[in-house]
Amino acid sequence: MQRPLNYPAARTEDRHETVCGVSFRDPYRWLEDDTQETAAWQRDQNDLTDRLLTRWPHFTRLRELVGHCTADGTGSPNWMVDPTPLFAGGRWFRLSRPAGDGADYPEAAVVTVAATPQEDGRVLYDPHADGGAHVFWLAPSPDGTTVAIGVSPDGGELGEIRLYDTASGTRLPDAVPHRTHGPLVVPQWTPDSAGFFYTAAAPTDETYSFPVYYHRVGNGTPTSPEPVDAPDVPLVQVDPAGRYAVATSVWALPRYVCELPGRTWRPFVQGLDATIVGVIDGHRYLGVTNLDAPRGRLVAVDFDHPAPSDPAGWHEIVPESDRVLTHVRLVGGRLVVTGSVDTEARAWVFDRDGTELEEVPLPGPGAFPNDALPHNALTPDGHPDDFVFLHSTPRSSPGLYRYRLGSGQVNTLRAPRVTLPAADACLRWATAPDGTQVPYHLLLPEGADGEPLPTLITAYGGGRVAWPPQFPGPLAAFVASGGALVISHQRGGSDLGSDWADAGRGNGKQTGYDDLYAIAEHLVATGVTTTDRLAVTGWSNGGIMAGAAFAQRPGLWAAVVAQCPVLDLVGSHRDPYRKFAVSQDFGGFDTSDEVRRLAGMSPYQLITDDTRYPWLYVHAGAVDSACPPGQIRKTLARVQAAAGPGSPALLRIWDGVGHGMASGRSEAVLHTTYWLAFLMMRLGMTPAT
Repeated sequence: MQRPLNYPAARTEDRHETVCGVSFRDPYRWLEDDTQETAAWQRDQNDLTDRLLTRWPHFTRLRELVGHCTADGTGSPNWMVDPTPLFAGGRWFRLSRPAGDGADYPEAAVVTVAATPQEDGRVLYDPHADGGAHVFWLAPSPDGTTVAIGVSPDGGELGEIRLYDTASGTRLPDAVPHRTHGPLVVPQWTPDSAGFFYTAAAPTDETYSFPVYYHRVGNGTPTSPEPVDAPDVPLVQVDPAGRYAVATSVWALPRYVCELPGRTWRPFVQGLDATIVGVIDGHRYLGVTNLDAPRGRLVAVDFDHPAPSDPAGWHEIVPESDRVLTHVRLVGGRLVVTGSVDTEARAWVFDRDGTELEEVPLPGPGAFPNDALPHNALTPDGHPDDFVFLHSTPRSSPGLYRYRLGSGQVNTLRAPRVTLPAADACLRWATAPDGTQVPYHLLLPEGADGEPLPTLITAYGGGRVAWPPQFPGPLAAFVASGGALVISHQRGGSDLGSDWADAGRGNGKQTGYDDLYAIAEHLVATGVTTTDRLAVTGWSNGGIMAGAAFAQRPGLWAAVVAQCPVLDLVGSHRDPYRKFAVSQDFGGFDTSDEVRRLAGMSPYQLITDDTRYPWLYVHAGAVDSACPPGQIRKTLARVQAAAGPGSPALLRIWDGVGHGMASGRSEAVLHTTYWLAFLMMRLGMTPAT
């Protein structure tokens, strides 16, 4: 790409975006609209990107290498790996990609049922044969006779709920009309296996709500939602013993409780600026809270307490310490608490009274994939007295393990499918502008000799979600090809606790971006790389971060890849879901100061003429409801008009793809190959054999 690129022409209009009295030029607004003109422009952009990247001499070899490194997942975000098997009715249910002859993995994960957690078992549902694009989740009934499955029919984030009979594999006639939103809202069955609670996704012209419904198997459509409410995404947890249900939420509190089998809900823990994430334990809710404990402490709240919202009446089980606590599970009458120390996963075993008994001997410094949401900590009645878990390290893909409490030994049920045995991984710290020490993991390739390396930073930094030191999936191809990979733990994520997360959210969002720049500068200062060999990428919230890094600090990077981003934060006020999501993490649109602060992080508003920008590649899904392609198209048009001839800015919108998580396997491998080829071209790399 030495010659200036002949980009598709994009006309400009005299339009402005005005919010709270603050006005910004919006010359490419027309590219948000799905018109024939826009479709032709997008088609020409895709064609340009296809020609430039697929004609790279090493493209085919890179695609094969990426495919090898994504044995466990789709090539989408790192946490989209095969989840931990679920126990129900004496059997184990799982989403899996069992390898065929020659390690040929299927396009999408299939639902299987087996007698043990390590077996492939019998295929119960195959989306390839049913017109489904992707399975988001599965939820077997407690007796194991029925399985609810979340299916994306078109590659988007709104999934259908389908029910299947375990014995025959036939689909039940129940028609659930509401759609659910991605993997966040797994239904929860009542202990009698008669029905389940589920969270619907209900967008309107003005809002994006998440009402909770109860569906009884064999009955008609539920006519009205349950009387529970949450400011984000409510989730019902059900007591395996059959007495209680709790309406909690993905990022908040157990707000309502009811006694089963009736469904008369009453307020539980409300009105606190804190979180409690846990499980039902007899007559109490047992959870990890950040109230007066940013790194987490374990507390119990009695269901019959007259004032459950008053923390003075809570029972502290495990106090706060230097370790970060995230989830608690009930296993064999004991408490298994998972968390981290300096971002690296740990697990401890306690008695119910909080007496610490042992630490689980994990396979190495790493992470628990799929450990971000409350429902992952639920252990059904009859579950074996084992802690069954996934674990990965920066050098090995997720393996499936079992720990029998008190044994002192972890058993491997499924070994990691992919390893980087010669790579070296270490934890390092950079100093942020405010003096804060910011951790990051550095993964070095085989044969690193101290000379500056092509280096890629991957980060998320938002949503109170940790970006742990886990296997990088397709990015292992970058390391295998001689590149250094960095996993950033900047503020905005919960890597070091809730105060770490909150310091990089809302009014402090820029702090997380400054942490990223501090890590980049530390890599240069310590000789790991140079600015002309340094790149950054992120997905979703991390894609927004990558876009901000491109526009705020263009001289720091050789290349930037923004995956499924929002690149016009200011314009998000016109879309119900984007307004909801941006307000949760970046702040609102209610005052002129808020709008100006958003504009200071929004690439579309920050792009200026006569600035030397790094190489830029942006991709997204055509049916992405979270980060729709329209606002991405217009930003790329603006960058292409402003960037110099030596700074390519490429765009690829993939048809039939949602928010980076609903692609078939070969399709997702192709998507990753595109942007890795772009990076390797810029950094002078060739893929390993």
